[in-house]
Amino acid sequence: MNSKVAKVAQEADMSIPIETSDKPRWGAKSAFLCYLTVVVGVLIVAAFTGLLLRFSGFNLAEPPYPISLVSIPANEISILLLTLAFIKRSGASISQMGFRKISAATVIKMTILGAALLLLTATVGATQNAILGHDPAEQIFAKFVVPRTQIQLVFLVIFAMVLVGPIEELFARAYIQKGLENHFGRVKGLLLASLLFGMLHALNVVRAIIPTFVAGLFLGYMWQKTGRNTTSVAVLHGAYDSIALALAFLFGV
Repeated sequence: MNSKVAKVAQEADMSIPIETSDKPRWGAKSAFLCYLTVVVGVLIVAAFTGLLLRFSGFNLAEPPYPISLVSIPANEISILLLTLAFIKRSGASISQMGFRKISAATVIKMTILGAALLLLTATVGATQNAILGHDPAEQIFAKFVVPRTQIQLVFLVIFAMVLVGPIEELFARAYIQKGLENHFGRVKGLLLASLLFGMLHALNVVRAIIPTFVAGLFLGYMWQKTGRNTTSVAVLHGAYDSIALALAFLFGV
């Protein structure tokens, strides 16, 4: 009976994590320390990137192209390196972080879920703005992020799928959420990890906390639902960002 259940779960890409003994384990202390380190690291990289662009004659007030073309690779690589350092410190390896092969059907399913998640967070954001009023910071942020040409869109979509999705899910779900779940349990771990995920995006826009918290809940739940399959939620996350970029490029939303 158990073999049949395992076979069905495996076919649905919902298999039990490879590290069935859940070892090595790390807890809340390592998760929080990793989070704080990444926040500081992102701030330092962002400041250095801004100074480098300014000294090179780049007009930060009226950028000739989206700063995200530079900031995304710089920030994501810093997140990756710092997270890998904590993974090693915890006695784990990248192979234990849930990056497993998924089917084409799962890729399609995660892409559809990415679109659904975008609709959900857009609704949350619109409701928030209806209550609090328009936030000028959102428009300023869009000027730094939204692609203006097709080639810029292509590069940013590649960044979203290859860098943002995999790296942020490695950090936020495979390390942070797992550490918090090890200490507080699945429900509290999910809630705390999602809150931290939302607060991280406040570095971009403060009002992003609530919509991104909702996104974190969705991503974290799907990570649990797929047996901690980080590849699945990385695709979902990348698709979410890619669709958002495409809509912003096409319709200015």
